[in-house]
Amino acid sequence: NFKLTSDFRKIVVEENSIIPRNPRDPPNPNFFEQWTSSLPEAECRYAIYDAEIGINLGAGVSTGSRSKLVFVTWAPGCAKIKDKMVSASSKDALKKKFDGIQIEWQLNDEQDYEASAIIEDMQCLPDIKTSGKIQVFEGRPVGDW
Repeated sequence: NFKLTSDFRKIVVEENSIIPRNPRDPPNPNFFEQWTSSLPEAECRYAIYDAEIGINLGAGVSTGSRSKLVFVTWAPGCAKIKDKMVSASSKDALKKKFDGIQIEWQLNDEQDYEASAIIEDMQCLPDIKTSGKIQVFEGRPVGDW
């Protein structure tokens, strides 16, 4: 996660917010749960999240896996107005620093980052919609979330 410094002049990596993840390891739902639990209740944050999904590609074809790099803006309703305003105005500058961002999520409350809401959002992406239906999110079947 990234956060604004207390003087609102810099965006820094939040201490202890990096989730070590080997890209060769299978998806693990604990990573998503750990990340969502790291979002503070009353402060804005930015994040980069690598979402792993499995797509049903049709009869006789095994589930295809996809990885989507997501830029996240977390701006809870109870955050201070100045925090939300500076976060909103700084978002594009930060986002431009990262190559390969495929999706952007604007999250404002806990319901926004529930797995079911995220899955529903991802299912509407053009490349997912034309490929098939999401069956697995972060290594867990969609129905188990």
